[in-house]
Amino acid sequence: MASRAERTGLARSSRDDAADASRFFSRVGYAAIAIGAPVAVVVHPLALYIVFAIGVAMIVMAAAVEAKPGFAERFLRAFSSPAFLALAAGVGWATLSVLWTPYPVSALQHAVKLILLIAATTLTVAAPRDNARATDLYMFPVGVVLGMICMAVKAVAAIGGPAPDDDLAAGEIALAILLFPALGGLTARGRNGYARLLLIVALAFAYLAGFAPLTFALFVGYLTLSFAISDMGRTAREFAWSAAALVLLSPLIPAFAPTVAAWVFRVKLATLPPPYASLSIAADIFTHDKLRLLTGHGFATVARGVHDMILPIHTPRSLAFTVWYELGVIGAVIAAVGVWFAFRDLDRAPPRLAPFMAAGLAAIVALAFCNVNFDDMTAMTLIGVAVISTDVAARSQYRTTRPSAANLANL
Repeated sequence: MASRAERTGLARSSRDDAADASRFFSRVGYAAIAIGAPVAVVVHPLALYIVFAIGVAMIVMAAAVEAKPGFAERFLRAFSSPAFLALAAGVGWATLSVLWTPYPVSALQHAVKLILLIAATTLTVAAPRDNARATDLYMFPVGVVLGMICMAVKAVAAIGGPAPDDDLAAGEIALAILLFPALGGLTARGRNGYARLLLIVALAFAYLAGFAPLTFALFVGYLTLSFAISDMGRTAREFAWSAAALVLLSPLIPAFAPTVAAWVFRVKLATLPPPYASLSIAADIFTHDKLRLLTGHGFATVARGVHDMILPIHTPRSLAFTVWYELGVIGAVIAAVGVWFAFRDLDRAPPRLAPFMAAGLAAIVALAFCNVNFDDMTAMTLIGVAVISTDVAARSQYRTTRPSAANLANL
């Protein structure tokens, strides 16, 4: 029989092997999410979902190999966050709209995809228990840089040939969503010089790319960052009310656009080039069936309606319009409440990260008012990557306790 010393040595060796395997799986998982996601979204539309699924599976496997107590508590803690509960209520209302949407199969498939994405993101945030390593953290800004390089190479290769495809637009959306979480990670470790350099490079890239939603989102994020650094508490309060009001009052923009166009341009709004023509279509759609403003027309109506040519080809695809048209007043109120809680709770986030979380959330809200397609799950998956990036940044700070998933549910 083996002696007690031998048994102790075998147990210690087994624990060391499990720890090594856990670190390996974790490293591969974060590399897939941090570096793979910004690059994959430029290479092929489906590649993002593949690398995200691989990354989530690896991180969860790492936690399972070196099992530690408290996972269920960390996972369920997110449900104590008001912003997360508002998100769950919004997805629940969208799923319920399957009962009256003209496309129930597509709506149910889209709702299932959202539920799986939220569950995977929450699982990835709750799975690790220890503080994150600096190597894992630095992968996220490296991924942002590699994403910009891939976009630049693809744009240069397309010179003199066919027009660049939608993958470049998806890459630029990825930059708008992932930049500020990456900057927060660098700042959390005191790499302020690298953070400033990355911000300057991203702003220069946005100017050269000429993609209006990217430029607008980065401008709003940078403005929010400057306010939050000077006074985080006031910024959280004022942006909470401002963002909620924008969500609730967004139908007033197309409602008054025809009158403003008649005063300013002396022509009908529909005769003007994009994006004014989209506002005209939005105004007609909102006033066509006023009773539907309460419940909306049902989930997945905009994308399928445009595809089936039931809705005009220039129908707005912005998330703000889609929420109002598909989910009605009830969905808009849930979204406004969720955004209000998200901004308000930022004041309780880790102090170093809070300004960058506010900037990242403001950039996402800005994208929601741009003509950016959120229906294909690309932008939603990238938001999941941003949440994971913020969690890694929060767990990477020295001499800090592991943050709860509820405090990181704002994005």
